[in-house]
Amino acid sequence: MESTTVKLNVTHSKRSMKALELRFSTASTIESVKNNLEMRFGTSANFMMLKLVDTAGNTVASMLDNESKLGFYNPQDFYTIHIVDLDPSTVDLDNVENVDKYEISEEAYNALDVNFRKFKEEMKKSNPDLMKPNKPQVDDEHQADLIGDISVGNRCRINPGDKRGTVRFVGKIQTLNPGYWIGIELDEPLGKNDGSHSGNKYFECTPKHGIFVRPSAVEVGNFRPYDEDPDEI
Repeated sequence: MESTTVKLNVTHSKRSMKALELRFSTASTIESVKNNLEMRFGTSANFMMLKLVDTAGNTVASMLDNESKLGFYNPQDFYTIHIVDLDPSTVDLDNVENVDKYEISEEAYNALDVNFRKFKEEMKKSNPDLMKPNKPQVDDEHQADLIGDISVGNRCRINPGDKRGTVRFVGKIQTLNPGYWIGIELDEPLGKNDGSHSGNKYFECTPKHGIFVRPSAVEVGNFRPYDEDPDEI
């Protein structure tokens, strides 16, 4: 039989892993194919049964004769060799229900001289702040130094993004993070609100035209609406 190379996928009955487009010689015996696959999938060649499956998912042949050549079964590129694992001791590792788990009662766990729960409690006693989530420290005057040039009625744009609009609010918002916020009525419906936040009204505008941003994101100037800007095409 003339030897050619064929590209085959390989699947396993007890593993979710797949091998794609492995090259096999059609002159190889089924036994040598099994030995090759044993190194890849871990199943002993003695406990393998190989099926040849076409690209439509149909079983073409059960390759039972170890002495036969792979080419005898006429495999085509992109067919699949499906390994049926017949070893009763093989654990299906993809199904956690089949894996033995170590279990311990609540009473026995608490009776251990050392366990994670006790370790955690000791750490909390020695350093109460250790288990607290790290939150950025923002002071109540955050970005106060940036609001001096921003006044209600100013035309502005927001960077990044170059959204344009008019300043309608400068101040603090209790339902947002501490520090100063700028409320802007946008020229286009690219905002998130109507000048309200958490039920509190800070300025009037139509829905989706309102937005609150930090002063650092605001640039004031003679920024016309896009449809009135002579530099815009």
